Amino acid sequence: MWYSLSAVVTLLCIASVVQGLDLKSANDQPCFNIPTPKTPKLDEKWVHSTHPMYFPVMSTNSLYRVSLNVLQKEAKDVGFATVYYDACLKWDMYDNGTIFSTGFNGLRKEYKTKTLVDNPDAFTFVGEGGYKDFYSGTLYTTLTDNKSFFFATVCMNNREMSWGVASTTPTLTEETKKKIFDHAVSLGFNKEDFTELKYDTCEN
Repeated sequence: MWYSLSAVVTLLCIASVVQGLDLKSANDQPCFNIPTPKTPKLDEKWVHSTHPMYFPVMSTNSLYRVSLNVLQKEAKDVGFATVYYDACLKWDMYDNGTIFSTGFNGLRKEYKTKTLVDNPDAFTFVGEGGYKDFYSGTLYTTLTDNKSFFFATVCMNNREMSWGVASTTPTLTEETKKKIFDHAVSLGFNKEDFTELKYDTCEN
């Protein structure tokens, strides 16, 4: 029997909602020693003065876990379509050690950070409040131009690795994306787990 394209898409969305997010399949690799970055040191003044920052490219693991933190829901209760089309994730980072992650039409998650003594380009972060914390660990800046984006490699508290890019704009040039994806591959991340967020349907 033949089905229309719209019917197939509808069926896939329904199936994904029923199944929920598969965190196990999104787990790329265990934590490893982060190499010393061959990039300029992260300009904290630039980061703290830029509001908001967007989350245009990342690993699937990061997307799932950041989304679950903002939603404060279990993976089984969140569908694929919700995360990819409704996330609209943004970050605000302040010099008092506070980070806010917002998305899903106004929901917000707060994090507290602490810079590592032996590495000014790294800090620990932990989610505040709520009943679950799906996304906490140590973040290392391994690539940045200190004007439009920085690449964060994350060793989460459950010893899984993930990565994400904070950007001053919701979209990146093809040249910048290539630089970012090449960097992710050089760190050992799998191309199959790279993903992009679209902001063209976001309400704000």
